[in-house]
Amino acid sequence: MERKDPFFRDVKNFYPPTGGIFKRRGSWFGISVTANGYGMAAVHLATLHGGSARARDGSKLIDFCPTYQGRKVPFVVQRLSDELILLTRYGSVRFTFASPTLLMAEGDREMGLCFEKSMEQHETVKPRAGGAWEAAFRWTCSMVFRGLEGSGFSFGSYWNWDKLSSGDIKGVTTPGPDGRFTLAMEEFTHAAYPREDYPGYAEAKKDMREDWESFYAAMPKFAEPYEQGRERAEYTLWSLLTDPTMGIDHTMIVMIGQEIASQWQVCQNAVALEPHLDISLSLLMGPLDRVSPYGQFSDLYNDVTTVTQMIKPPVHGWSILQLMKYRDLKKELTPAQLEEMYKAISAWGRWFLDCRDEDGDGLPAFEHGDETGFDDCTLFIDHMQMASPDLSAYLVLLYEALGKLAALLDKPQEGAQWEKTSKDMLETMLAKQWDGEHFVGVVPWTGEKVFSGSLVHYIPAVLGNRLPKEVLDKLADDLTEEGVFLSPWGLSMERMDSDWFEATGRSIARGNIVPPGMLFICAGLLESSRRDAGRLIADRYCTALKDFGMPFLIHPILGNTFGFAGGSWPACVYTILGRMLTEDMEKNG
Repeated sequence: MERKDPFFRDVKNFYPPTGGIFKRRGSWFGISVTANGYGMAAVHLATLHGGSARARDGSKLIDFCPTYQGRKVPFVVQRLSDELILLTRYGSVRFTFASPTLLMAEGDREMGLCFEKSMEQHETVKPRAGGAWEAAFRWTCSMVFRGLEGSGFSFGSYWNWDKLSSGDIKGVTTPGPDGRFTLAMEEFTHAAYPREDYPGYAEAKKDMREDWESFYAAMPKFAEPYEQGRERAEYTLWSLLTDPTMGIDHTMIVMIGQEIASQWQVCQNAVALEPHLDISLSLLMGPLDRVSPYGQFSDLYNDVTTVTQMIKPPVHGWSILQLMKYRDLKKELTPAQLEEMYKAISAWGRWFLDCRDEDGDGLPAFEHGDETGFDDCTLFIDHMQMASPDLSAYLVLLYEALGKLAALLDKPQEGAQWEKTSKDMLETMLAKQWDGEHFVGVVPWTGEKVFSGSLVHYIPAVLGNRLPKEVLDKLADDLTEEGVFLSPWGLSMERMDSDWFEATGRSIARGNIVPPGMLFICAGLLESSRRDAGRLIADRYCTALKDFGMPFLIHPILGNTFGFAGGSWPACVYTILGRMLTEDMEKNG
């Protein structure tokens, strides 16, 4: 039957092919689609391993394309939940994951695949037993390619001694007796080797589909209209999870694009994935893979590298308190798990008191705008070091959570001390950072109070009813004034009438609407006496994420102008706020 559109412009996608990576839960590699459309589509195998930072081609492992009777042909990419398909005029080539390390492909009659790359020094392709081939990508991984079911695959003979490399390589499939091919591609962290047995393509696809469906079935449903965006958000979270690997003992999740991961971002994802408690706890404890002897958690990290000279906000307390809303941690965690969590978060909390309050005013400080998580925050224009009000708010929650964890561990004296530390931090914050109208930053040593056009001054709304009513009301009233921070799509990270407003693709905090800013303010308001404000703002943001395709950045005046998917961060915030909005509607109408 002839297609309605021979150029595949009418193809329906479960998930956008571009802007992310096609993989399944646990995988560290997948297929990246850099362009789509007939005659312009481009695909390659990509890796998430941190060693790619040293590779000449970055995250790209090898380019590939479909062939018909051995020649390259134009194609369009279609992405389903369990399959990525290359559509051509002559037939299709399909991909699915049998397991986190095993990618399978099959093609229609006379269809094939061609893989090409200019290998860098020390990168090679070589034959393995049973007709398999190994491609060694020096900085990241090795892969075995093997034709199945009577079909074959070969890279041919490539070796350039002068370059200590296989040089320019080309690998091609060959059809089996029925004119079709099936290809297995398996990733290894060490030198690769072929298996004795491989699953069939249909079996692999069934396994991938069932893994996704079982994950999705465990997540709570949302009220309309938020249910409309839930599947995409939760598929994003599922597909971007990665398994423990070398140097990483915990589950991780892609942050933005193909970048793993930020300490505070994984904490937020842990809350979104609470229905899968094992995943949630692994994400929450992931920073322990990169903790300092003094308890400091790192900033960014992956399986190879880490950024330790700076930090990201200590939101573990908020995350633990959110988990406690739905879970009895004393029953569902072992004593050893609870003790590990308590010990690690205690050290993190003490680190701020011991190492970030050098002037002794009771207000720990951030030492760079990056440490707020909103890198170019205007609070830091004139001062690099700042006791920022968002940090004080996060610490109030951190110490409160530690008090609750101590109680679960039957440590009443320690619990009482943490509760006191939390209350003292709140009192100090209100005394020194609330000026009667706003929360302000305080410059260490001088005590200078700083107020800018940044939304960071309103992050303390995360404290909800812990704040005095008049303070909470002032925050909520300011945040719901149209055209200042509040836009049709959520809250701008900088006042829209500010001279510093610059909502570009390079800016996190000078005007764009970004996931963490929305999360903490909306969550605090929705749990407070000002849930009306929280509901208004969260509804606008979730609607925007749903309608715009889950972008990381949204221009508060023009809407979604950046056109790229946002990775796990907007998906995680949509999942959390969609659930909170649903619960609010069920409880309050």
